[in-house]
Amino acid sequence: MPTPFVLFDLDGTLIDSAPDLVASLNRLRTHAGLEELPFSKLRQHAGRGARGLLEVGLSVTPDDVLYEQLKTEFLDDYAKHCCEHVIAFDGIGLLLNSIEKQGWDWGIVTNKNSVFTNPIVEHLQWTQRAKIIISGDATGKLKPQPDNILFALEKSGHEAAETVYIGDDLRDCLAAHAAKIPFIAASWGYLGKNRDIAQWQADFIAQNTDELLIWLKAYFNSPL
Repeated sequence: MPTPFVLFDLDGTLIDSAPDLVASLNRLRTHAGLEELPFSKLRQHAGRGARGLLEVGLSVTPDDVLYEQLKTEFLDDYAKHCCEHVIAFDGIGLLLNSIEKQGWDWGIVTNKNSVFTNPIVEHLQWTQRAKIIISGDATGKLKPQPDNILFALEKSGHEAAETVYIGDDLRDCLAAHAAKIPFIAASWGYLGKNRDIAQWQADFIAQNTDELLIWLKAYFNSPL
């Protein structure tokens, strides 16, 4: 029987990177002579990365003349601080232990560039545990395109029929279904702009990691 393969999104699914992302945005606001914005206002936009946070925090969009400069400043700052406060969400450590105890493989497919992904994964001591780690710059095509998920399957030697993908954004769902693999919505995540996850057509919506593990066991115990 093929080895089950559990693929995860990173930000908002495995890790809470919002504190470091928000801190970088607020440092840009401080440098511009603006007051810091409350974490509660910015957290839900963390999954949208630089574009989302610059839009909400500085009212700057990619059409603005200063966008590229501010994006570079934001990412340079975040690169220096991306491991300061990042943590795994509650239950993720036990979930990964349980996946490995089952003899399954797991990996990461994220839109985050490797310059940020690799230090964070190393900081959390997951580098040697994950079967595959695919960052956003692997193929140049980000979710909702399925390319990085398909690349993860190719590099790991797994097939779509033995794989599931877990994420917290509609883009994750679209990418998984385009790759013809089941998608589980992690309701504890950032959820992007479209927060009505019941409309995403996810194969399952997990309220916590315990529910997620129960679903995975039921799914992988069925014929692949």
